[in-house]
Amino acid sequence: MICPIIVGITCIFAQVAAQWTCGGASYTPGSINFTQTCYDAVQKCINQFAVNASQVDCQDLEGNVSMQQQASKASNSDYASAFEDILEFCILGGRMTGTWFDGSDGQWYWIAAEKGCYSSSGTIGTHGPGFCIQDQADTIINGCYPQPEPNSGALQVLRTAKTPNGFTSSGRGWNSWGLQALPSSTSIIPEWTGLNQESVLAQCSVLAGTDFRAMGYDLCSVDSGWSTNDVDEYGRIQYNDELFNLPQLAEQLHGIGLKLGVYTIPGVPCGATNRTIKGTNIQIGDVLNGNNDGLDHCDWDFSKDGVEQWHDSLIELWTSWGLDMIKLDYVMPGSPQNGANLMCDTSAVVEAYHKAIANSGSQVRLDISWKLTFITWQVVQRAIDNYRQYISLQKQQNVPITIYPDLDGLFTCNPQNLTGVSDKERVTIMNHWLGAGANLILGCDLRHIDELGMKLLTSTQSVAFANFAALNPMQPRNPGTGNNLAQQLQAWIGGPDESDKAYVLLVNYGPDQGSGGFGTSLAGVQKLSISLSDLGIAGRNWKITDVWNGNSTTVSSSYIANLDEGESQLLYLEG
Repeated sequence: MICPIIVGITCIFAQVAAQWTCGGASYTPGSINFTQTCYDAVQKCINQFAVNASQVDCQDLEGNVSMQQQASKASNSDYASAFEDILEFCILGGRMTGTWFDGSDGQWYWIAAEKGCYSSSGTIGTHGPGFCIQDQADTIINGCYPQPEPNSGALQVLRTAKTPNGFTSSGRGWNSWGLQALPSSTSIIPEWTGLNQESVLAQCSVLAGTDFRAMGYDLCSVDSGWSTNDVDEYGRIQYNDELFNLPQLAEQLHGIGLKLGVYTIPGVPCGATNRTIKGTNIQIGDVLNGNNDGLDHCDWDFSKDGVEQWHDSLIELWTSWGLDMIKLDYVMPGSPQNGANLMCDTSAVVEAYHKAIANSGSQVRLDISWKLTFITWQVVQRAIDNYRQYISLQKQQNVPITIYPDLDGLFTCNPQNLTGVSDKERVTIMNHWLGAGANLILGCDLRHIDELGMKLLTSTQSVAFANFAALNPMQPRNPGTGNNLAQQLQAWIGGPDESDKAYVLLVNYGPDQGSGGFGTSLAGVQKLSISLSDLGIAGRNWKITDVWNGNSTTVSSSYIANLDEGESQLLYLEG
């Protein structure tokens, strides 16, 4: 997601790609109430639909309430969340009709309330949900980060300091989602038998090799599907014991020098509402805000006592299993809705997990995930421009950076039939993820890495660049101006550090595919000329070495690269 770039995209539980639409006559919420009679009629119809997926229509005797459902393949599994959304956001929120459509499997639901359901003597308030829900258009989200101030001038070198949780480098390892969501993955990758402990361990065992250890890859992260909607007596999320024994997996990973990570999303499984939060007498249902996110999770009211205690007890449980990392998805603002009913701002959940980790006394990495699913060049352009916004805004604060950005899964291990991008694009992706000091969480098949993949992931060049950028993240300094605006032909610089070493990345992103931020469409090979003045390092000679080809030259004024679409050149500079 960028908007929090520190912080992809997946779903943890049943994906409900759905959206409600309100219609009919309107009224001002709070100016009138909904009658108990009509409310009971709605609940009676919901109960009928619950036991009979083939039932299409339901209405009350007075003709004030009409409801319909359209099941899909004899399933109406979404009826509860669908009717709840229509009731909360439409019928009690200012409109008299509402529909709810599941874009993934075709389930459809509808409620209409007549004027007879609204009365000043009614007992059900019509104040709406009391919270904001994101517009469910999965497009580029404007305004999440403001555009940074355009600037050039003197180079302001950026530094990264220790994170609040005590880390001095980005997270590096592997995550299961790339293989989980790859079509026909079990036939393309024979060793992958689906999301289970055996398959995960087979992949992550590769990270225990010397080359990967030298690069710092030590995280084995299990994505959506490791847990169930069942909770324990305190309402805490449990692992699916038909697929995993997480304490055992953690022990196995720790035994080979690796760490265990799991995926989660904001909120709590809605089935936990009648459970009591550990160490309190507070029921979970009393500290929710009323929103069902469409992913079988209900959202917290962070203003209420008990919410932080639940997060504390969850981390207490998970760290007792041996957990070392949490991938927290669907943080708002910034995540694309993907059919879910996402609140406009869920950033309080980040603070809750951060506090819970601090309270636990354990060192757990908190990774805030966003919207990069599989690699297409359009998605790469979007991720890079989002990073440009992020790092430029960090620069404006003029303080050491204490977070490592997450550009999401790194799909550079395997050839194009698995990654979706060409070899030159794979190099450009790796250059950007390394130069950003970003999390290097591999989303590929570790059992079949090709020669280029091994070079990009584990070579001495990658190790050196990753370690440098973990302290000196790169920033845009464009050809001809030295400014930080989005351009098709772009230049970046990390450093110089205290020893007058720096890295420069020159890129031709190719024509803007809709999310690059630059809007130009220069085709084919382009000449990119960058001066030392543009980079902010004029006044001396620099020895420049092409990192991947090894060629060196001394530059006193400018450097020229001829780059094809999607191609980049990574340069190491010594003053």
